[in-house]
Amino acid sequence: MKRTNSFVLFGRAFKNAKNDFWVSIQVLFFITIGLAFLFWWVEGIVQPDVYGGISGLLQSFVWAFTRYIGDPGHFAGSGPVTLAGRWIDTAIGILKILIFAVPAGLVANGFRKAMEDDKRQQKLKDLNEKLHHAFRRVQNPHTLYKVVPVKKSIVTIQADQRIDTKDVLDAVDFSKDMRLRNMASTYSMNEEPQDRLVIELFPLTKDNPYGCFINRESNVTIVSTSSVQEMGTGHFAYYLALYGNFNYISKEIEVNPDEPVSYYNLEKDQIENLKDMDGNKPLNIFLDDIRQLANSDHHWVIFILSTSKTCPTQLHFIHKLSQKVGTTPTTVVKEEQFVQMYQEVEQMLANTDYPLSTDADQYEKLSSDLDEYFRPAGPKNIATYLGGGTKLNAFTLRVAWKLTARDNRSVSIARRLAEIMANHLSDKPFEEHKDLWKKSGEGYFVDECVNEKNQ
Repeated sequence: MKRTNSFVLFGRAFKNAKNDFWVSIQVLFFITIGLAFLFWWVEGIVQPDVYGGISGLLQSFVWAFTRYIGDPGHFAGSGPVTLAGRWIDTAIGILKILIFAVPAGLVANGFRKAMEDDKRQQKLKDLNEKLHHAFRRVQNPHTLYKVVPVKKSIVTIQADQRIDTKDVLDAVDFSKDMRLRNMASTYSMNEEPQDRLVIELFPLTKDNPYGCFINRESNVTIVSTSSVQEMGTGHFAYYLALYGNFNYISKEIEVNPDEPVSYYNLEKDQIENLKDMDGNKPLNIFLDDIRQLANSDHHWVIFILSTSKTCPTQLHFIHKLSQKVGTTPTTVVKEEQFVQMYQEVEQMLANTDYPLSTDADQYEKLSSDLDEYFRPAGPKNIATYLGGGTKLNAFTLRVAWKLTARDNRSVSIARRLAEIMANHLSDKPFEEHKDLWKKSGEGYFVDECVNEKNQ
């Protein structure tokens, strides 16, 4: 185990005790001032030539403070002659002990705390490694590719790793690329879901203020605007981008978890005013990174979100489109490519063993309670904001939570969608890259991934 340098520990000890140290010094200083004033009051009567008047008050202050250092210059003046003055002298003698003993004790306590913190940090690093090992890539039965699990149950990790609940929670909080999820959030309320805490691992790129940015020099960019809020969305979007060899951008970090900000429906004041603790503007950087990749009407930006818990379809495309099949989308420049891709997706769903309903199945069954779900992209939608339909091609694919968070076939669907999107939208031909898919390891394929909050 790596040992922390003793000077570093001492520095941390002083830092830990700094506030208490200065408070104790201030308290002792003001007590000394009070005792000096009392000394002047009682001794000025019997020694007026030394402690009388204002000059005597100043002399009493000099006498009181030089008591701490032994009066090496012999300028403190005569000592007390009254009984009260001698009691004050005794009290200052006690303070003389405390003024050194208290700060020393505080620093010693800070040093002990620093050593305990150092041991705790090392323990959390070890636990962090164990948790990451739980997210080693395993072979998916439907694709035969090795993929990161969507989630890991806390109970399972406790049983496998022999870790108590508090240590698991502390390790998740310590880890930069893990978070707690409640599986109940992926069910509708009428299903009466039971609370169940799980751990989710997500990809990060180093020093990125919003989460993950991967440039694969593709003309297709997969964007997950809500991974930080939606269980399994980032996992599905990541593998869709990886299988298709597409660029990938995802929001994995929330500036203020108590007041989450949507990166999908944008407000102008959010773009300029949202800042993190380091002064970065993550939403601005997020949008600039998309623009950096999607800089022409030849480029496709595909936003991945989870569906409403009550919506009828498992895969739903959103664009500026009226509620009728075959109308022209207005967030897409390359209309023919989009329609061909869309039709092949519907054909794929119809001809597989996956019981997934399509948008086409639902258009003939529309009712007033579905109008909100099938509402097209509006003026605040990120696709509209970025210039979809003029500067680039943009649409949203909403995927049911049942698929992204609770079905191990999600990566198989992502693989099939990636092939269809690559064949219709990408400049690069679809390739399997089987060597990569079967590669063992822990976590996602992200360069320079940072795993710890505390370095």
